[in-house]
Amino acid sequence: MTDSERLWTGIALSLFLHFGIVISHGPDPEEHKPFRAILEMDGQSVLVQEAVQTGTGLQQASPHDREEAEKLDQKRRAYLRYLDDVDDAIHARRFSGDTSLIGFAICSFTINSDGTFSDASVIRTSGDPRLDASALHAVHSASGVVKRPAIIGPDPIHVSLQVKYQYSL
Repeated sequence: MTDSERLWTGIALSLFLHFGIVISHGPDPEEHKPFRAILEMDGQSVLVQEAVQTGTGLQQASPHDREEAEKLDQKRRAYLRYLDDVDDAIHARRFSGDTSLIGFAICSFTINSDGTFSDASVIRTSGDPRLDASALHAVHSASGVVKRPAIIGPDPIHVSLQVKYQYSL
């Protein structure tokens, strides 16, 4: 037998044995039973993982109530769209005239029921005080600019947002 024939025989034998092991140790019939899991989401801010305060959780509707599920889905979409608009408003106001700034700072703030921001602070510095000050100024400048949708309710929203600077790129 040549080396090539030995190699192909070994490969064929290996595949045969592996296939036999998989077939003989297949799943038990009891493992095919479906199970129900209910997820309750209530985590940190939706924008940055390094959040300081707990974010707003999303509710789950009863599987039998389509109307409630639709309403909660509309609320979720409005909430996420609103946070994207807030992010865009802040990033549109971050320019301070200094095009040498490169990096990011993480700012934390609370969105009040009227859409204004409070308790704004830098929770993770960029290492450049000019960039940190510019990021905080952008948050303050965007306060109240984006109209808060009534569907998401009046509860305060705690946000941690990464404000990025890459002017010269």
